[in-house]
Amino acid sequence: MTKLLKTAAIAALITGFANTASALEITNPLDVPGIGYELLDGPAVSETRDVLPALSKTARIGVARIDGGRLIPTPYAEEFDWKMLNKRADLNIEVMNAGDYLKYIPEIPFQGIDTDNKIDEIRLTAANEGYSHVIIYGMGTDAYWASFGGKALRETGLTIDPNCDSWDKAQAKALLVDSYTGEVLGAAKADDVTYNIGYLADDVETLLTRLTTA
Repeated sequence: MTKLLKTAAIAALITGFANTASALEITNPLDVPGIGYELLDGPAVSETRDVLPALSKTARIGVARIDGGRLIPTPYAEEFDWKMLNKRADLNIEVMNAGDYLKYIPEIPFQGIDTDNKIDEIRLTAANEGYSHVIIYGMGTDAYWASFGGKALRETGLTIDPNCDSWDKAQAKALLVDSYTGEVLGAAKADDVTYNIGYLADDVETLLTRLTTA
């Protein structure tokens, strides 16, 4: 009789444990319809994530003119077009002083060999002068197919997306470069430079507007 009572008690304990486990399994919030595991990694999380603009409106942008791959003082008429763009755009755009460049380039001994990557030197000058970005632009052979400033784009030290317009040929071409990383955020082009670079500045304005809009 005692043995039968013990057996019945053990069976009751096993049944009770099974019922408890079943109850816990049912009340698991991850298994409740409408909640489930999507709480951990669902589309609702990604949909609420903000997309930041590629270019902040607080950016300080320098403008550098190249000729034959080298930085030159910006011609007065072209400087006027950039100043007009600065007034139209809600950004701080300044023509870089060519004299600042001389502070950062290495001294070349007499009969020494000069460096050949002037684009990287311009970018580093912009960074040292406090410009977060720099618009480097040139015309003619400086704006040729898959090249810039007389160098193949792959040899400039810049990081360029394959779909960027920087690969295309134009009479005038400008690259918007992150001064600190060398990443090209975009390119602008113009084929009509009869009356200076007004059309190029207009295309740069379109690029800046797109990059500052989320």
